[in-house]
Amino acid sequence: MLGKKLQLIYFKKAFLFTKVLILFLLFSSQVHSQNVAINEVMSSNDVTLADEDGEFNDWIEIYNYGTTAVNIGGYGLTDDASDPYQWVFPTYTLEPQEFLLIWASGKDKTIPSQPLHANFKISSGGETIILTNSGGTEINNVPAIAIATDVSYGRQPDGTGSWEFFNTPTPKLSNTGTVNAATEKIAINEVMSSNDATIADEDGDFNDWVELYNYGTTSVNLEGYGLSDDNGESFKWTFPSITIDPNQYILVWASDKDISVANEPLHANFKISSGGESIFLKNPSGALVSGSPSVVLDVDVSYGRQPDGTGDWLYFDEPTPLASNTSSGLTEIIKPPVFSHASGLFSEPFNLSLTAENEGAVIIYTLDGSEPDINNLNGSSFQYKNDYPYDIGESFGEMLNQSYQSFSYTGPIEIRDRSNDEDVLARKNTVSADIYIPPVKVRKATVLRAKAFLNGKGSRTRTRNYFIWPEGNPYDVPVISLTTFEENLFGYEKGIYTSGKTFDDWRTAEPNGNQPGNAQFSNYGQDGREWEREVHVQVFNENLESILNQDAGIRIHGNTSRADIIKNLRIYARSEYDEDNEFELDVFDQQIPDSPVPYNNTFKRLMLRGNGSGGQIANDMVFSRLMQPFFNGIMRIKTAVNFINGEYFGITAIRDRFDVNHIANNFGLDSDNVSIVSCVGSCVLQDGPDDRDSNPERVLRYLFKDLKHDDLKSDVEYQKVADILDIDSYIDHIALETFSEGDSYEIKFWRATNPVNDEFGDGKFRVYTQDFEAAMISRLNWLEDFSGNSSSWQRNIFSNLIDNEGFKVKFINRTADLLNTAFVKERFDAIVNETFDVVAPLLEEDRNRSPRLRFYEDGDKVKLLDWIQERPAIFRDQINELFEIDKTINLDLNVSNPNAGYITLNTININSTTPGVNDKPYPWSGVYFDNIPVTLEANPMPGYTFSHWSGDASGNSSKITITPTDDLQISAIFTPDEDYSHLLYFWLFDDNITNDTPLESLNSTYSRNDLTAMMNYNSSLSGYPFDANNADWRKASLERTNKPVAINYQTIANDNIAYAPEMMKGLQIKQPFKSGSLENNFELDFSTVGYEDIKISLAINSDGAANTIIAEYWNGSNWVSTNIINGTQSIVSDYELKEFDFSNVSLADENEAFKVRFRFNGTDMTEDADKKVIFNNVAISAVDKNVLSADEFIKEKQNIMVYPNPAKDKIKIFSNTTIKNVLVYNVLGKLVYKSEKLNNSTVDLSNFSKGIYFVKVFSDGSSTTKRIVKE
Repeated sequence: MLGKKLQLIYFKKAFLFTKVLILFLLFSSQVHSQNVAINEVMSSNDVTLADEDGEFNDWIEIYNYGTTAVNIGGYGLTDDASDPYQWVFPTYTLEPQEFLLIWASGKDKTIPSQPLHANFKISSGGETIILTNSGGTEINNVPAIAIATDVSYGRQPDGTGSWEFFNTPTPKLSNTGTVNAATEKIAINEVMSSNDATIADEDGDFNDWVELYNYGTTSVNLEGYGLSDDNGESFKWTFPSITIDPNQYILVWASDKDISVANEPLHANFKISSGGESIFLKNPSGALVSGSPSVVLDVDVSYGRQPDGTGDWLYFDEPTPLASNTSSGLTEIIKPPVFSHASGLFSEPFNLSLTAENEGAVIIYTLDGSEPDINNLNGSSFQYKNDYPYDIGESFGEMLNQSYQSFSYTGPIEIRDRSNDEDVLARKNTVSADIYIPPVKVRKATVLRAKAFLNGKGSRTRTRNYFIWPEGNPYDVPVISLTTFEENLFGYEKGIYTSGKTFDDWRTAEPNGNQPGNAQFSNYGQDGREWEREVHVQVFNENLESILNQDAGIRIHGNTSRADIIKNLRIYARSEYDEDNEFELDVFDQQIPDSPVPYNNTFKRLMLRGNGSGGQIANDMVFSRLMQPFFNGIMRIKTAVNFINGEYFGITAIRDRFDVNHIANNFGLDSDNVSIVSCVGSCVLQDGPDDRDSNPERVLRYLFKDLKHDDLKSDVEYQKVADILDIDSYIDHIALETFSEGDSYEIKFWRATNPVNDEFGDGKFRVYTQDFEAAMISRLNWLEDFSGNSSSWQRNIFSNLIDNEGFKVKFINRTADLLNTAFVKERFDAIVNETFDVVAPLLEEDRNRSPRLRFYEDGDKVKLLDWIQERPAIFRDQINELFEIDKTINLDLNVSNPNAGYITLNTININSTTPGVNDKPYPWSGVYFDNIPVTLEANPMPGYTFSHWSGDASGNSSKITITPTDDLQISAIFTPDEDYSHLLYFWLFDDNITNDTPLESLNSTYSRNDLTAMMNYNSSLSGYPFDANNADWRKASLERTNKPVAINYQTIANDNIAYAPEMMKGLQIKQPFKSGSLENNFELDFSTVGYEDIKISLAINSDGAANTIIAEYWNGSNWVSTNIINGTQSIVSDYELKEFDFSNVSLADENEAFKVRFRFNGTDMTEDADKKVIFNNVAISAVDKNVLSADEFIKEKQNIMVYPNPAKDKIKIFSNTTIKNVLVYNVLGKLVYKSEKLNNSTVDLSNFSKGIYFVKVFSDGSSTTKRIVKE
């Protein structure tokens, strides 16, 4: 018993001792941690110090100024006070007097033996940086302050001194060399970057603003001080002579209006992005006086100091422009809720969970499109109407009420298919006539909007769309989901989609008015910024994957179409709605031709225009698609389906919105330097600066009205017009208008107001053409109408230009080029059929939602297909008549080898990249005009040289001009360069590769021999590839990465498109590279039949995952590297070109299944530190063993060609020698046609029955028989 008591006493003492020891160690740790300080920071590093990747990132220096080593493992570093452990130090002992550098790069690297990288960056406008020890105690911080480029902010003396600026930063060294700081006590005191209703400027505009405050005791004249949102451009905007007195506030509008006049409202020449921008104030000597941090701000929330001038930065939802910041502010941003499920398609119902990221925050959500409102948990309502006095004498309809409500989130929310719920929007009237209600309930999605609230203040709203459709996605087109407070659309007073109060006011003022259907008398007929409403837009691709998710503005678009039940819409990207003030959207199938920014996916505006009012919408779709690849004055179109607040709202079409932003984004110009003139009846400056010295309207008046009829016969006078008007653009416009027989003549001209380059910024007017609903109006000869002395000013310019011989030839040839490519019947038919095929599955649902006139009716398709049967021939006859041309001629072109080169005829390339030209274009035939000179140019492909022309042209000049007076047959002869290595296969890594997905194999994207090469990946981890639920997901994997490079890019493999980084990605192989007997490698499997001297090249780099790449090939039993030239090569941190030469490997030549493997080596191939090998632009080249020489080609072509086959009405016979005789036999052997002494003839088969025939052709010294099919 006594032993147990002694044992108990022992354990108690031991326990007490352990507690004391733990407390001592903890206290000791905390004491020593006080000797660790943030010692120096740099937030704008341009040239000071590069990290291990060669990048100049922000950095933070930590210093131990004590006498004892400190283990800083578990310490937190952050730029967010609400998240002290935003980035956590790994286990690391900081020795006394040791400096440690942490890169604030966002790369998030925590391996102690390597450079450390935090997962955040520092705003150069100022951010508080906080260091917290492992026990949760803040031990040091850096105050939020603006720091100039390549200037640091640090303590002097190190660790304990006051904060100073250093013009000679000393990362990992003692701080020296302070900057002479500005002495003025002027502070940027408050900023607002999304001003919706807080304060308006003198024009009534709610612009961004910056407030300055003088917190000193001396007045300061601000003349010459610079205000900027760019640290590298200190004096972007400068103050006039204006004095700011002690305790005075001055407001500068960040409106981009650029007004700098004393005693008037001040307007800077920039705006502030609500997504975050630092603002800098510098004195005339360049010293930084004050700055504001870069932070994301919600609408009508400001960011300011409290107390004024010197205090910490806080968020204010009660801003105080030109007054003291005395309202209650928050130190942290209230973050939006986190959704457990992303938007998209689901086959079954599920429970959605929402999570608040701020401690103590509550979540409020809605299901009706309204903004979540913590004060609307009991519901509210707005007024709307469905019945209006459309006819004279009818009574005014009753006012109705629509409720809307917010809900407090208490647990998972059931997300289900709501299609059987009662319609809401579909039962609201969108016109002034009687309401149409769909007989069948419309399809629905679930739209959920959620917002976090903390102490009564809210976060940004997050919106998600869920399509719960058990049968799957019913659409093969994009889906556009718009979400907005329903009152924005249907409210009696402010609804933009309804007749509303505007109509009732009109009927009250005009009781006998007989135009009730006129859109201008309804809410939806109003325009301008005051009729723009906030909306959330989410765009889904054909797989219902979200490709755009953004808050924006919405307006009704159109003229008379505004009175349709389903209306056209314009969507506006603005910083006041979303931190992204542009749309990034990859939705169109086509690029804008000749654009210097061919892969631009940036938009400031989007158009949703599914219908028009001038005729059949199918006409507009077809003719726009017909010409768009050839003419950059036509906007792109993509059929889509629209949902609003989760309800199906019909078929629409996404289109480019033609405005100054479209021009700026796609033609490399400044939107402020673009003028647009709209000419419908008369010319009106629609947008852009009104330069008094070169007023666009005055210039166009000269073109349209003041030209004298005889002036332009002179080339000198013609050149004056060509200096003002882009002739090519104008010709394309006229060609399309006259060919399409369009009766809706709306034309716009645009130009760079002040010339900036010799391309699209040259100051010349270019043409934009729109609206082809009223096409195919055959009541007159439109070409003749345009060329006559019409009273229409639009026609005058063309009627004058055709008097000039150079313009006449240019117009005739360009029109002929288009008739032979863009306007060919087969292409037109294909576009018509595709247009209707896309829409056909959607029409039943659309017609239930709303009946529409002239909307993809069967008769529309028939009319289009019938029209094109004769239109090209009629149009050619009209050209002949107008220009007094006797006849058309047939021009047959060929090349010696389709891989050797191609011919450019006038303005078109005769190759498969030109729409309307066959995939195998040669021999090619086109119709041109008698006695109109044409230009031919031979373009050799790599590995070939142009030799000469043959047939009806001769000589060895690659570019020739011929004036045809009869049918011509011409061939371009190319000769192979000796031992030239051709590109055989290529892998283009772009957006077509799924992101964040482990890859197993990739087909080549280009091949010269019409075969496919395969890239197969082998991982070091057994069971690869893994899904997201596996711990090894995205380890030892091959994935897409955003690492484009021009090295080894092959234009020939990408339709001759020049390299552009925005179109490119890359591939990465991730660690670990070895595991047991397995290793990461990739194989290339391909055929080399017909080729020799194989070489494989690629661009490659690594961040340390591997330092060597090794090539091997399969010899039938083993992987070997025998005779490979440069089979093992080094890998460095920057992209380098590596070529592996197999010309000494006999097995590589003429091999139908050659296999090459690439594997890797390095210092530690089992390491798993998220390092990578990145490679790009994989190419296989080889020498073609079977290229014909020019003489061989000519000899081969003597065997005669008969084409097309199958044929409909005619066949052509092509030979390089004289044709002596042509005989045609039917399948019974009966002679049905005979013709003698034909030279490259055409045989008319129009009277032949359908079936098989045999054509026997006799030429000099030989004969041949061809089997053809008559369709």
